[in-house]
Amino acid sequence: MQIIIDPGHGGFDPGGGSNNFFKEKDLNLLISKYQNARFKELGINSNLVRDKDETLTPKARINRINSFSPTSSDILISNHINNGGDIGGEIIYSVRGSKDLPNLIANNLKTNGLKIRNVYQRKNRLGKDFYFIQRDTTPSNSIIIEYGFADNEIDTNRLRFEWPNLAESVVKSIASYLNVPYTKSDTITYVVKPNDSLYSIANKFNTTIEKIKENNNLNSNEIYPEDILYIN
Repeated sequence: MQIIIDPGHGGFDPGGGSNNFFKEKDLNLLISKYQNARFKELGINSNLVRDKDETLTPKARINRINSFSPTSSDILISNHINNGGDIGGEIIYSVRGSKDLPNLIANNLKTNGLKIRNVYQRKNRLGKDFYFIQRDTTPSNSIIIEYGFADNEIDTNRLRFEWPNLAESVVKSIASYLNVPYTKSDTITYVVKPNDSLYSIANKFNTTIEKIKENNNLNSNEIYPEDILYIN
């Protein structure tokens, strides 16, 4: 059993869930790389479909996923950001899978503040999966996660500053689904928010400015919104 993590889009395809603050392909990759690292910490086998800003045709993406996943018992997570004038997350699961894991993911995302619009299957006119990433890949538990809408201010701010919490919700859900003991990481991934300072962050996490600077190779006290800091 292993987890295949697909950061949606990439390369020449920025993704429709983009705005003035982020490109969907970049945020999908951040979320996916975080999840991959956490799965490995928990002893869960996982692979990234792409680990850089890379253009993948649908056929190349399918082939890569299937090369990682020769059996239908694996889990595929495809990470995305929505667009289109609404708010909240969506979980789309394959017609070959059950709703147990999708519902678990939805509940944990909701606990971390993301409104869930729907958990559902989408079929084509032949009754098969509508999306190629589910229809043409091996894993039965193939799940597309939309973490919010890039054209909604509330979702956008959550994605900019709280994406590690959203990513962690999925990790926790899958660990629970697989009956793998779940523990939080010893290292906190923190996204700098407006009006943050190293002093306020150090106080928040009961550490020191010097330790934060050392852990993140900082040569000054200057930090900016959306900077990523590692705190332990």
